[in-house]
Amino acid sequence: MRKRLMVAALFAIVAIVAAVLTGGSQARVSISASQAKASAAPSGTVTLNGWQTSPAEETKLAKVVADFEASHPKIHVNYTSIGGNYQATMLAKFAARKPADVFYVDAADFADWVRQGVLQNLDSYVKASKFSTKPFYKNLLNTFKYQGHYYGFPKDWSSLGMEVNTRLLGSNPIPKTWAQLKSVASKITVPGGKPICLGADWARLMAFVYQAGGNGQFKSANSAPFRTAVNYYVGLLKSGLAAQPSQTGSGWCGEAFGKERAAFAFEGNWMFPTMATFPGVQFTTAPLPMDKKRGNLAFTVSYSMAKDSKNKPAAWELLKYLVGKTGMQQWVSLGLALPTRTDVHAVAGRGAFTKYPSSVHGWGNQVGFRHVWNDVANNELTAVIDGKESVDSMLAKIAAAAAG
Repeated sequence: MRKRLMVAALFAIVAIVAAVLTGGSQARVSISASQAKASAAPSGTVTLNGWQTSPAEETKLAKVVADFEASHPKIHVNYTSIGGNYQATMLAKFAARKPADVFYVDAADFADWVRQGVLQNLDSYVKASKFSTKPFYKNLLNTFKYQGHYYGFPKDWSSLGMEVNTRLLGSNPIPKTWAQLKSVASKITVPGGKPICLGADWARLMAFVYQAGGNGQFKSANSAPFRTAVNYYVGLLKSGLAAQPSQTGSGWCGEAFGKERAAFAFEGNWMFPTMATFPGVQFTTAPLPMDKKRGNLAFTVSYSMAKDSKNKPAAWELLKYLVGKTGMQQWVSLGLALPTRTDVHAVAGRGAFTKYPSSVHGWGNQVGFRHVWNDVANNELTAVIDGKESVDSMLAKIAAAAAG
């Protein structure tokens, strides 16, 4: 009996020792796997390029970058804002094959830069990291897709709103359609100005093209929606219901509105800091009036990665953070731009700009855009407004330039 007990005890001890050894072995395997995973995490230095419109913007981005570095201690970010001609500077960097790892891409440059082969296709990074694209507003997300592939994600945006001087408006209703805008404007008197401020710029007129049912592509300038929009827009000026900024002693429509030399202006989120310099003006911001449908422009920029980036794993971590929920919420809290994600909230008072996200379209998202816009379209529009060119002739020239 005693012998059987000793044997049983011996087996028990052996079992305990085996369990301890096995557990220790598993722990070592687990620790080794954890160490391997940590050592494989992206690391090193990442360069970031962009531009700034104010010192406050620079300060806010520096804070976002600092928070990223705190949460990713193995990655250091060198951020530089490029002054002057951002596009020219970036093209020179691309040519030298020394671009920043991550950088801003204006929607107006996107299609051309993708075709030039300087932007990294991000599809594999999205898939490998299980990065969800669902929270992004679809039209903004699609602005930075080319032939079905991701080459950037929208960092922020602003659409156009209709700023309305409520004192000058009086008892008249806020217009919701083109016809109402024309009717209300005819009942308003604006000392030293006109009811509506309109510039000779397709960056405002194109919103009316979308409202008329157009596709917003300069190559389609000969289509009926373009013609309808131009005739309405120019007609407001020629009828005396609208004036250009220079005719009100102003540099742009925001200034004319602030000086109360216009009761209506069509500007973006940037109007809020402008109006802070005109504290006595009573105004509200409403959605753009509509014609056949709603239509608006999205002035948007992406964060993209360089095809020639020297540290793509770390660059993707930075890019992913900047357009992710946490990074974007920090960024838009400044109030200078709107979030491109549905799970990030804009600062108060921006509802008119975000009310109809499905009707916005990336401004400039077409091949050869800058040449057509700057060198042809705006010049031709000025000529039409001045009575030196017909609408049909202008549209034909724009379509030809876009096709070339």
